[in-house]
Amino acid sequence: MHISRVSIAILLLALIPIEAGSRDGPAIWDSRCEECHGDSVIFAGKYLWDIEGQLQGRHHVENLNLFMGNHYIPDHEIEAIRNMLLAQANSSLRFKAECGGCHGNVEEFVEKSIWVGGSGVTGLETGMDVIDFLPTHQELQPEDVSFYRNLFARIAGQPIS
Repeated sequence: MHISRVSIAILLLALIPIEAGSRDGPAIWDSRCEECHGDSVIFAGKYLWDIEGQLQGRHHVENLNLFMGNHYIPDHEIEAIRNMLLAQANSSLRFKAECGGCHGNVEEFVEKSIWVGGSGVTGLETGMDVIDFLPTHQELQPEDVSFYRNLFARIAGQPIS
């Protein structure tokens, strides 16, 4: 009985430094990335996309984790920074830059112009799902359509099934 208690205590002590040493995405960004890439929210909004739950960018589109691993982020910190950037890639900054001139604030646009329900994200004016409408609007590419569909659903607070 005494040996098992000692074993459990040693195991718990061995795990404490791992927990204490882990950092969150913003702390990693601040120490490793900010000097060259600036604010993470602005960076993610400008250069990264959330396409069906996958973080994608201009470099290594299919495997951004590989790029981050080769770009000064240790393997044990990649997941934290990827999750942070994935959440920030859904920010409204891209909408503001690309669409705000005509459509204003994304939150107001979604409230007035978009209906999200079930598996659809529908434009109220056209009655069309944005998957069908957006490819005809401003020469948007498939990855743009997916980004905006996810953004509208997130802002409407409705998960897409």
